[in-house]
Formats: sequence, structure tokens, C-alpha cells
Amino acid sequence: MSKVFYITGSSSGLGEDLVRNLSSRGHQVIATARSITKIEHLKQLSNVRVQQLDISDSTETLKQKVDEAISFFGRIDVLVNNAGYGQSGCFEEVSMDEIRKQFETNVFGTVNLTQVFLPYFRSTATESKICTVTSGAGTVAFPTSTAYSASKFALEGFFENLDAELRASQIPVQVLIVAPGVFKTNFVDNMVKPDAEIGAYADLKHKINTFLQGISESGGDCSIGAKLIADALLGEGFAEGKTVPLRLPIGSDSVAQLVGKYRRELEVTEAWKPFAAESDAK
Repeated sequence: MSKVFYITGSSSGLGEDLVRNLSSRGHQVIATARSITKIEHLKQLSNVRVQQLDISDSTETLKQKVDEAISFFGRIDVLVNNAGYGQSGCFEEVSMDEIRKQFETNVFGTVNLTQVFLPYFRSTATESKICTVTSGAGTVAFPTSTAYSASKFALEGFFENLDAELRASQIPVQVLIVAPGVFKTNFVDNMVKPDAEIGAYADLKHKINTFLQGISESGGDCSIGAKLIADALLGEGFAEGKTVPLRLPIGSDSVAQLVGKYRRELEVTEAWKPFAAESDAK
């Protein structure tokens, strides 16, 4: 049975490729973006509708957009939170206004849209799904892009808690957090630079930028990444017959980051266990 997907951030990269992949499998897709002109071409695909959507808009506006989207195909089964942008800059460089703007879109907009969808999903008879695209930078520090990394850490926290609450309440809405590694996109080139830059961090930023440019050129294939996300959401391919985990890294680099961090954290935590235990009630 075909599903109806609502995908934010569909104008390029993983978002656009996910629209194309799902359409090719016979599913209905509502592709959204801040600029409708950037997704008009997707209307040529089978069973695809497009909608202008700025996830940082008011709750009332988002409700109107979701109601309109539901009317396109009569229902929505899966929400894919993919919209967002990258703010570069070290901790000391990014202003509070730049940090707030980053969080307004990446975090608050995503959370607000999801809250708008939840009453609808709870009212449906079939299992719904919420997929949120974060980043490897959502679990491992991303020096020189502190605000962006922190926004992805925040998303991981919000949706891990949502998953726990839905499970404990036996509400049939599945949560999936997708943490992509580096793919061949214009993401690095499109990152917003801070208004103020501090010379003390110049060498670090040069090294990181050189590294990012290198891995971007040899990064993963977006079309394959999109296929894997679709497989996970549909229970097909490698995911067929398996229980898909809450957090799913996409790309060997993302897996290596996660495994490396978890191993380091476990080792340090075990080593300092006696110290922590000193606070236990005697």
C-alpha cells in the first residue's frame, strides 16, 4: 500500500533525492521549501505535489499549511523533517542573534511543525512516522560550526524524548532520527558565516575548511543516502523484517564518529566510576 510523505527542505540534496526516490516507488509526496520556485520542477514527478513552507512561520500558519497538505492526497502518513541551514563560526564568534536565528529554524521550527502534526497523527488509525534528519554533528562536536552543531544536538534531545513519551504512552507513532555523514552537496559552501571573525581561530578554521572541502568532494552519494532513508521508513532493502533503531547513521563516516565517541565516553565513564560513587548514600 502506498504511503503519503510530507518532506521539508526538498529543494536540494537529500530532501530532493528523497522526493524522487519515493515517487519512483509509487508513493505520494508533498515536497516543501521556503521558495516555491526552487521545487516547481518536482511537480513533473509522478504523485508529487509542492507547497511553499517556511518552518519558522507562526503555529497558526503551519496549521493552515498542514491542513492544506492533508487535502492533497486525503492523508499524510510520514513527516520528514529535513529543512534547516548551517551557521559557521566558532563559539566566541557567533553572536546571540546568529545563534537565535540558527535555532529558530533548525530547532524551534522543526519542533513546532512536529507539534502541529502530532494531534493529527494520534487521531489516525494507522501507524504514522516522524523522521528527523539531524547530522553526525548532532552527537559529536563540530568545531568552527558551534551553533549548527548545538542545534542538531538539541534536535536529537527533543526527538529522543518524544520517542520515549510515545512508547510509554503506547501511541502508535514511530520516531526515527537520521544522522547523515558528509555527502556531495553544496552544504559546506552554503554555510552562513558569522558577522564577526576572530583571528585567534583563523588557523583552526583554515584546517577545518580544507578538511571539509576535501571530504565534500569525496562524500557520499545523496541519491543512495535518500534510498537508505526510504528503505528504513518503508521497511525495505536491508531494513526488511528488521526493527529500525531510533537513531540511524547514514554513511560510514557517521558510523565511525558515533562508535568512536561512544567508546571514548564508555572508557572515561568506567575509569571515573569510583569518583562518581563517592556521592552515593551510605
